[in-house]
Amino acid sequence: MLVGLRALAAISFTMAWAMVLCAVIGLGQGDDAAVSLFTGQAAILIFFAAAVRLAFSGRRAPLTRLLSFRVLIAAWILAPLLATPPFLFLTDLPPHLALFEATSAITTTGATVFANLDTLPLAIIGWRAWLQWLGGLATLMSIIVVLAPAGAGGTPLLRLGGDTQQILETRVRGVLGAYIAVTLACFALLLVADIDAFDAFALALSTVSTGGMMPRAGTLTDYGAPLAEWVIGFFMLIGASSIMWHRLVATGRLGRSVTVMESGALLCLAVVLGFAYAIAFAVAAGSGAVLGPATALREGFVTAASLVSTTGFEARNAGATVLPLSLALVVLLIGGGMFSTAGGIKLYRIALMVRHSLKELEHIIYPHAVHTDHLGRFAYDTDGMRAIWTAFVLFFGVWALCGVILASSGFSPEAALVASLSVLVNAGPVYSFGWAGPQTWPGFAEVSAWPSLALSFTMVAGRLEVIGLVAGFSVLFFRR
Repeated sequence: MLVGLRALAAISFTMAWAMVLCAVIGLGQGDDAAVSLFTGQAAILIFFAAAVRLAFSGRRAPLTRLLSFRVLIAAWILAPLLATPPFLFLTDLPPHLALFEATSAITTTGATVFANLDTLPLAIIGWRAWLQWLGGLATLMSIIVVLAPAGAGGTPLLRLGGDTQQILETRVRGVLGAYIAVTLACFALLLVADIDAFDAFALALSTVSTGGMMPRAGTLTDYGAPLAEWVIGFFMLIGASSIMWHRLVATGRLGRSVTVMESGALLCLAVVLGFAYAIAFAVAAGSGAVLGPATALREGFVTAASLVSTTGFEARNAGATVLPLSLALVVLLIGGGMFSTAGGIKLYRIALMVRHSLKELEHIIYPHAVHTDHLGRFAYDTDGMRAIWTAFVLFFGVWALCGVILASSGFSPEAALVASLSVLVNAGPVYSFGWAGPQTWPGFAEVSAWPSLALSFTMVAGRLEVIGLVAGFSVLFFRR
């Protein structure tokens, strides 16, 4: 109980300060309604956080594995609820769509129900940006503090040992520092690339968190700033790669870490896919005078980085559709790095499943041969593989369940398939890339209450990597 209250207080305090900043934006725009709402809710959240802090000051409670998972699940359920009031009271959204927008932002899914961003209060645009950034940070903390120490879903173990509390605090500070540093670097470079301050701020928060929500209507090319597109593409890949790898690079300790292999594979995938898109753009244009090689390479790189990182930014309108939808879905399924804000099954799991499957095939052919359980220099065991395959099956189970709910609510089978996958891998904008005409694929704003709640639940399940959701309520998991 004590741990749960402290976690809720921490969430409330963090969101309150984001609300204060949005109130400042509203004040600058002369938006009295935004100032009143954000200030009032921030005051309530700060009061609650301070009350919990003072009431339980000096008291410590052990954080068991079971409790940590339940706190994690409760946090991911409560956070969207706390983020919903601004969407509900400052826009004309009904409750279920306000919750959808809040959940989409804080899970860095990026799907939106707003048809015209230019009509929204600037404070709401800022609120969406902050929610994405906070959601990306919460994702990293979920992995570092809960999922990795438990090895949930085959996540590489980050063993604690010694003073658990001190080690956790050190890791949290390290991750927070790296996340803030990358965000500030992205913001500074976007300013240099001639993006105005507010848009650079919103784009930086969305890019580093791999959120994908634009601060204005249109695509990245509409800014008319080629350098900014390169910056955004680069930082999308930074966001999709392991934050552990970032720290190793910064300290020069690459060593034998599996995150080095994973991040290298991620970059290779982005480069290959980027060249494929560049070639497809050039062929579709038909002439170098229509689309020059440099422009094709830039837009191909941004499109590839957007898919690989599950961000969902568009370099050009419907640009991703020049290659087959099936290819995009496979890339989204793979996802980014294990210790990153990207969604998907994750490269690390995919590589281990492929390696394990090949080993089993070799065992059939050479039953008496001795096989080592290694991926490169990284050793894995049977329990880890069982957890990975379990996460894999659960992932497809949630995808199928959400797809069936959408199909029963009026979505075509293909639209239900793409919509459910895009929210599960937290790449919501991909659904709206223009794979089919808008008359055949309904927008998220057209979804009724129950399918909308199913989509919101699927976003949270994706952020918990599905296995975390199940593990929190599975007694058998904790009796191992």
